[in-house]
Amino acid sequence: MAEKELTIKDVARLAGVSVATVSRVMNGRDRVSDATRKRILKIIEELNFVPNTMAASMVNKKTHMIAVVVPEIQNPFYTAVIGGTVEAAKKEGFSTLVVSTYNDEAEEEEFFEGFLGRNVDGIILIGTHKDAGFYRNIRKPTILVDRFINDCGHDGVLIDNFRGAYEAVRHFVDYGHDRIAIIDGAHDFNDGKDRYWGYHQALHEKGITPDSSYHKQGRWLEEDGYKFTIELMQSEQPPTAIFATNNVICTGAIKAIRDLNLQIGEDISLIGFDENELAQFVQPQVTVVGRPMREMGIQATEMLIQKIKAPPIDSSKLKKVILDVELIKRGSVKKLK
Repeated sequence: MAEKELTIKDVARLAGVSVATVSRVMNGRDRVSDATRKRILKIIEELNFVPNTMAASMVNKKTHMIAVVVPEIQNPFYTAVIGGTVEAAKKEGFSTLVVSTYNDEAEEEEFFEGFLGRNVDGIILIGTHKDAGFYRNIRKPTILVDRFINDCGHDGVLIDNFRGAYEAVRHFVDYGHDRIAIIDGAHDFNDGKDRYWGYHQALHEKGITPDSSYHKQGRWLEEDGYKFTIELMQSEQPPTAIFATNNVICTGAIKAIRDLNLQIGEDISLIGFDENELAQFVQPQVTVVGRPMREMGIQATEMLIQKIKAPPIDSSKLKKVILDVELIKRGSVKKLK
């Protein structure tokens, strides 16, 4: 089928979906499953399909479309960043294409090397790669969000992970806890490293030596939060407090505590990082480190569109915006005598 004969109807027919579904994918809208979105994008790339409106804009090498590339879209944090991006982009007349890399470096590479990655004006990226060289090779205007690697060659919008973790663990210590566990994932990026060192610093300042048996490190997933909470609470000397370093680890910890028939805020104190629905609906509600998730997407998009409209004269002068966090205190930390 020649490229000039292709229409959005052809893409819809080959994907086995409606024209409206293809349109939603190409405009970066939600209400499309990950599997369907991936199938449609694969067909678009294989056919080198260019919608008429995009083809016209390519005469001037501008599509008025930005991509927001995230590891996955189920996590409420990524959803909030996407929401902020769509909001800010729409105000400036840009469409948004949402891409999930499924936490897979090969998927991320495929996007940047493929048709869609080459034909957006700029990219909001929560990366998966651990190598700064990969990011330096991205030639499109790009803003990194949340995950950052030094010498990556791009501006970033981050939060103060160190202070968030420090404030959380300091709250435990101020309430009399000294057996404080931490559950986290790999320290491949700034976020994991900074949260661990914030935990470490809060203990050090109070003369508490971190116990390696209280550091449970696996994946940033709910199942690891669940598994490690069970291990900690069934150990010979269980902790009195657990710091769950992201929202899904915290969700796993809450479910494990429930399944052990323990009471949050009584049998075990708990603090999470990022809001999550379960933390708000259990009783007592769980104290969390809150961060401006939607604002991260808004700020990153405003920075990106500025770069698209007026490329900086000196691209070596990079900007790293660090947004503040807030410890939202609820009833999940018990005051020990």
